[in-house]
Amino acid sequence: MKFSFLPKMLLCLGLTGIFAQAQETVESVRRQIKAVEAETAREKSMHDAEKKRHADFVEVGRKKVQNLSAQNKVLKAEIDSLNTEIKKLAAARSKTNGSIKFFEGKKAKYADSLATVIDSLVPFFEADFPYRTDEAVKSIQEIASMLHKGLIETDDALNRTMEVFYDRIRLGYTTEVWKGFLQVDARNVAGTYLRYGAVASVFVGNDGNDVLFLTRTDDGGYAWKNVSEDLAMRTVLKDVMKVAEGKTAPRLVTIPVSIPKEAR
Repeated sequence: MKFSFLPKMLLCLGLTGIFAQAQETVESVRRQIKAVEAETAREKSMHDAEKKRHADFVEVGRKKVQNLSAQNKVLKAEIDSLNTEIKKLAAARSKTNGSIKFFEGKKAKYADSLATVIDSLVPFFEADFPYRTDEAVKSIQEIASMLHKGLIETDDALNRTMEVFYDRIRLGYTTEVWKGFLQVDARNVAGTYLRYGAVASVFVGNDGNDVLFLTRTDDGGYAWKNVSEDLAMRTVLKDVMKVAEGKTAPRLVTIPVSIPKEAR
């Protein structure tokens, strides 16, 4: 009895250990299954979320492509419109440039013609009343030259030419007395000049011996006529000079005026 009981006890203990070990293995398997199921669920959730994000990304991309396509169509239409407008502007500019060249050519021809006309006035100023005519001639020649060279515009040339004319016209409304020299025969005589408008001029030498007045010549020019030997005319002109210089009381005096031959 005593020796048979011990093996039974050992057998019981061995079975108990095996059962405990088996039970522990099942629980472990169950835990592993749950862990796998949880991981699977998490992976599925992440996959679904990623799938949704991908779908949203695709949708947003599709809408962007549609918007870009629409914008591209609008932009293309605007570009076509601008190209059409550019062609119109280019045609208009070409036409304008043609007109500009045409009128520039006309303007250049007109300037040359006007310069020639202005230059042709020189002989008339040279034949004008001999008072500062050299200045007037020089001004006219400079105006014509500058216009020929394109240094001034036609309207400026016209204005300058008219100003020379106005100066000569104003000359006829003024009287002037000044000191100077006059070539009398071979002598350079000092004396006083009197200019009355643009019709008469008198010269009286400082010593009173030389008395001359300006007269017309047969060829249309001017020349100084010496009246020193004509006592009556000499007295009259010296008296005129005294009145002009304010050396005697103002009064009416006689001034010799030479009339052009064609007006006689």
